[in-house]
Amino acid sequence: MSVVVKESEPDSTLILVRIFAASVLVISFVFSPDSLPETWLCFFYAVTGLPCPGCGMTRAFCSISHGQFANAWNLNPFSFIFYALTALGLLYPSLINQLPGKITITFVSILTVALTVFGVFRILGSF
Repeated sequence: MSVVVKESEPDSTLILVRIFAASVLVISFVFSPDSLPETWLCFFYAVTGLPCPGCGMTRAFCSISHGQFANAWNLNPFSFIFYALTALGLLYPSLINQLPGKITITFVSILTVALTVFGVFRILGSF
């Protein structure tokens, strides 16, 4: 008796994750940080004039892709974490489903608290 294993079709969400991750990484390789226009994409900054925890992330991604790591750190230190997560999203989009829930929740919680603290220090001008 033989067992036939039917391959499941790829989840459309995972396909979208891969497309998004690939697009972000390709764009960051195509544009150097210096070639980006001097416009602010951040709604929070446009309304308040204050930087949010994510401000500088676009230029930082481009900096990482072009090997300008110190520049990326100065723009947004969290860019390294999000760049790595984007690369993981491209290579292993289903990884999040394979991790135990407690690990995922703990990681997201720590990252959220760290981003919030960073955002407060950034607004106060300490970073």
